[in-house]
This record gives sequence, C-alpha cells and structure tokens, in this order.
Amino acid sequence: MTVIDEQLLQREAAVPVQRALIVDDDDDINYLLRVRLRARGYHVKSALTGEDALPLLVNDAPDIVFLDVSMPGMSGLDVLEYIRRQSLDLAVIMTTAYGSEQVAIDALRRGADDYLRKPFELAEFQAVLSRTARRLELSRQNAALRQQLDEKRRQLEAELARAAQVQTDLLPGTHLQLPGFDLAGRCLPAREVGGDFYDWTLSPTGCLTFAVGDITGKGMAAAILMATVRAVMRAVVRDSAPKEAMRYVVNGVMRDLQRSERFVTLFVGQLDTGTRSLRYVDAGHGHVFLRRANGLVETLEPRGLPVGAFAESEYHEGFCTFNSGDALVIYSDGLIDARPDLQLDHQVLAQQLANASDATKMVDRLVTLATTNTAFPDDLTVLVQYCW
Repeated sequence: MTVIDEQLLQREAAVPVQRALIVDDDDDINYLLRVRLRARGYHVKSALTGEDALPLLVNDAPDIVFLDVSMPGMSGLDVLEYIRRQSLDLAVIMTTAYGSEQVAIDALRRGADDYLRKPFELAEFQAVLSRTARRLELSRQNAALRQQLDEKRRQLEAELARAAQVQTDLLPGTHLQLPGFDLAGRCLPAREVGGDFYDWTLSPTGCLTFAVGDITGKGMAAAILMATVRAVMRAVVRDSAPKEAMRYVVNGVMRDLQRSERFVTLFVGQLDTGTRSLRYVDAGHGHVFLRRANGLVETLEPRGLPVGAFAESEYHEGFCTFNSGDALVIYSDGLIDARPDLQLDHQVLAQQLANASDATKMVDRLVTLATTNTAFPDDLTVLVQYCW
C-alpha cells in the first residue's frame, strides 16, 4: 500500500462518529440523553416512537441509535430488526429498565451493539458510548480497507490478465510446417503467467532453430526471467550453432539468474530439413526423447547442467538424424507433476503417441493426458517435431 493509499484510508476512517438518534417514549429519558450527548459534541435528533424513528434512520443517517426496548406500537426490537434488515451503517445501543437484562441480551443476539440499564449511571453511560463509537469507527475503517483491497485485487487481476496475453503473444504459434517436417507446441502456465516457454525461428536458408526452457518456480517472477532468457535467445540463436548459441545465452543471463537465485533448463536444437539431421545442446533439461517410427525410444545425450547452476559449466553438442515417422518430443517437468499417479517416463509417453500421424495430434494427446479436474501444479510445455 502506498503512502497516498494510507492517507486516503486514514481520511476515510477519521470521519468522526458524531450523529445520534434517540428513540424513547419516556420524555425525561429522551431529554437526559439529548443533553448528555450534545455536551459531548454530538448532533442529536430524537423520536418518541418506533414509527417516528424510521424516516429519521433513512433521511438523516445517524451514527449511533439509543433505542428503548419497550415502546408502545413498534417496539425497540422491531426497529432493530428493521435497521439490520436494511443493512444501515450505524451502531445500536439498547436501553432497558432494571430487571429487563434478558431482553437486552436477546437484542444483542439480534444485532444490537451494546445496552444501557435505566437509570443511567454517568460512568456506565460514558463507557458504553465510548466503546460503541470506537467499534463503529473500526468497523468503518475495516470496510474502507476491504473496499480498497478489493479494488487492488481487481487491478492486479486485470494486470495479470494483460501479462498473460502478452506472454501468449510472445509464443511463435502452435504449429509450423516445413519440408518433410511439422512442428507443434503448447505452453500452459500453472498460474496466470509462468516460467516455461518454447520458441522457434526459421533462417532464410531454411534452417530451423528451436528451444524449450523452464525457469525454476512459477508465477510473475519466473515469467519476468523467462522473458529475459527468451529475448537473449532470440538475439543469438538464429545464426548460431546450438553450442555457440548456448555460450551466448549463458553470458547474457547468468548474472540475472544468479542474482535471483534461480536457474533455467534449456534444450536448443537446430534442424537441417535437407539432411534430416538435428544438432542440439541440452542444458539440464533432460525431458526429451526421440520416438522412432517402430515405437523404439532413444534418449538424447549428452546433457549439461542448468544455466545458472554453476558459472563455469560446459555444454557439448549432440547429433541425430530422422527417418519418416520419427518424432522428437520435448516437455517440461510440469507434464510429469500433473499426473504423478501414472508414473510417466519416456516409454509411457511414447506409447501414448502410437498411431498419431502429425505433431499437433501428438501434442494434444500429451496435454490431454496431463489434464485433470484440478489446476496444473506446475507450468506445462510440450513441443513435438515430427518427420513425415
């Protein structure tokens, strides 16, 4: 909360409790209460019956009502019921003759704030008035604070919705078709925004460079770091081999990751569609496998450490080739975390892709597998590269 917000809240809470309404059919008691309240700075109005009090409650909006329990016609309890039914912002002090305490207790159960016994002792009168006024001030201050917090929450929700849309717009799309290959991806944050991402770029020569990343943690902090890592990668991977691109990425984001005490797992690949060959670097990601057309599963090696884990990490490049029907599957650990009951591993996931004829269908199957009636516990990303 800013200083201005606090000042506004204090100003709202500082509006004094200074208007009183007396409802009592006893002229002497009515007069005595008027005198005592005016002596304490209150603006006072009075009524002798419950019926006469109703328009005063609505039109003059008192802060505190002194309400006699026993009156002819509309009783004090009837007026109390009306006040609470209308949700009027005021406090009610019931006044009752000696020996009628049980009636007053019943009034407290129905929503009265306090009660006074007639005849009024000055000390008791002052104590009841002071604590009732203070409770009303606190109640109004709390209401103003809740209203302010609700407005802040609505603003935050709107900002998060805009941030989520921006993050979605940063993704390259959900499908890309190339000579002999198609590529599909999905990224589903556990919250409004998240730390997972995938990206791909196509060079003028037809070489496809793609990446999948997973920032530790989730939410806004992970999303900000994700945007930083993605921006650095966009700047360097288009014209660089995976190993060289990884070196640039490490140099560009290491300081930010270390200062935030986070790291990022990355898989960066470069596909030559002409030779159907892939060069790649795996920086601690590990959630990647090659499903051959006959159903066999190959794990891609070598693997390095996540970026940000250690400043002097080395990364080595791997190589593989594709045949028709082969699929490269890359996913984040959110896929495994979403369904711990299934004990998902490369083999289980590869079996889910049987008879799927393109990358989009494979991505849909894996996302469907992870989807339950509950929210994802972690950001979930899947990218599939399928060879025709």
